[in-house]
Amino acid sequence: MFSKVILYAEDKIANMICSFNRTTKSDFSISYIADSYENSVEKAVELNAQVIILQLKHPVYKIHNFFYDLAMSNIYPMLVIFNIVSETQIVYSITSHKDTTYIDKIKLFFTQSLIESYTCHFNYIGEEKDSNLVMNFRISKLEKTEYLKDILRGVIKREFLYYKRKVSLNLNDHGYYVYICNLMEIEYPDHYLNKNIYYLNGEEFIKECEEVLDEYSGGEVFYINPYILCIIINDFNCASIASKQSKLFEITNKLNIVTNSKTAFRYMSSYIKDIENIRDAYESFHCIKTYNFFCTDIKLLTQEYINSIKKEVDYTLVDKTLKEIKELINYDIFNLKLNNLMNELFLDLVKQSLDYNLYYYCHTSLSSALVDKYGNLYKKILPESSPYRKVFFTSIEDKCSEFIDSVNQLKSKLSNKYMIKNSIVLQALDFIHIHYMEDITVNLISSNLNISSSYLSQIFKKEIGTSIIKYIITYRVEKAKELFSSSDELIYNIAEKVGFSDEKHFSKTFKKITGLTPMQYKKQNIRAKYV
Repeated sequence: MFSKVILYAEDKIANMICSFNRTTKSDFSISYIADSYENSVEKAVELNAQVIILQLKHPVYKIHNFFYDLAMSNIYPMLVIFNIVSETQIVYSITSHKDTTYIDKIKLFFTQSLIESYTCHFNYIGEEKDSNLVMNFRISKLEKTEYLKDILRGVIKREFLYYKRKVSLNLNDHGYYVYICNLMEIEYPDHYLNKNIYYLNGEEFIKECEEVLDEYSGGEVFYINPYILCIIINDFNCASIASKQSKLFEITNKLNIVTNSKTAFRYMSSYIKDIENIRDAYESFHCIKTYNFFCTDIKLLTQEYINSIKKEVDYTLVDKTLKEIKELINYDIFNLKLNNLMNELFLDLVKQSLDYNLYYYCHTSLSSALVDKYGNLYKKILPESSPYRKVFFTSIEDKCSEFIDSVNQLKSKLSNKYMIKNSIVLQALDFIHIHYMEDITVNLISSNLNISSSYLSQIFKKEIGTSIIKYIITYRVEKAKELFSSSDELIYNIAEKVGFSDEKHFSKTFKKITGLTPMQYKKQNIRAKYV
């Protein structure tokens, strides 16, 4: 039985591996050559691949996105990740596995396919070959990292100077900024299996950041833990405050580009005069990261930015808005004002408060009102409330959109079960629910009901609160969501099944209604089922 392999590499490498695979008998079969990291995950899910071979390419943050997408896809293939370090040298690493024979087969398949042009070095502690080289390098890096982490915890000047001499720290004697990239506390559950893969990737990530620092006054880059990267930036030698601010703007922009993974939260400290004050800057990061839920649209979060946008909460207005929403929930849920009021509550009032407790109070208050009024009908679609520590994975915009979507789903269910009194509208709904996958129009529906299209549109809008076309589109999207939840079909197949002849139009419409692309929704749903 062949192991299915997804391959993503530059053309030269891909051609060599594929040629070897065609001409040599092995236990592996190249099932697909991907054109991106995203495509690698999609095809691995679709084909249920056992192995993914990836070339480490720059910028490295795209590989962080690959790891995240893979975790969300709920599949666990063997990974082979490699980096071309010279014209004839490749460094690679592999997922750990209990079956050492299987690992040896993968290593042999990979190295033999490239042997004509490259010498492949296996980057793994414990290997006899190159073991001293790998181990010695890691020990020296670990020693330097421990000194840098101790500086974050707090040192006096004499201790700092000792560390600086001992491991040649590229830090000034005074004047710094601290930039932290937090990969949203995703210490991958398979870290013990892919530790060396993440290490290989992490070293390249550090190099990219160091290249940016080297353009200016230098500094140090190191991992505080597997998901938090810290960058200490040396102050700039500038004659004026304006030129210093300009350089600070340039370097932070470049670091933002390097660290632009989809799960990254970036923090920047204020100016730090002396080494003894770095601890205060690091502690402020832990305080400020709770605001990321309200500020995910910001590339770089600083205390100055928080101070500039945070507003006093008008609790009277919050309670008034909550009361108005609850009244509509209880007595007029189809009122077009409802969605606007929920947007106003979360995005205009709660967001500006930067208060997660206020968000949680509003969210649970409205959820309780919906459950009290509609019981199990709403409980089945009730969005899960995030625990406090999980808030960093999402944003208030996402949560607001998710909540409004749940209310819209409830409206759809109520329309079908309780609220519709007009028999013509009920017949129109029945026709839509039966023929939604076909090319239906208002004229087609009215013709089948033997009434004019203008009259049908008028009474439908009055009874349902939306136009026929909008209802059809929303219903199709709901059906698509059901298919995403219950099947592993490809997006274009699902698009056709719910009445969209064009996949791009379907994706655009789906995102407009749900706030997510079909692929994002599919991955989110897979992750939710896994959790």
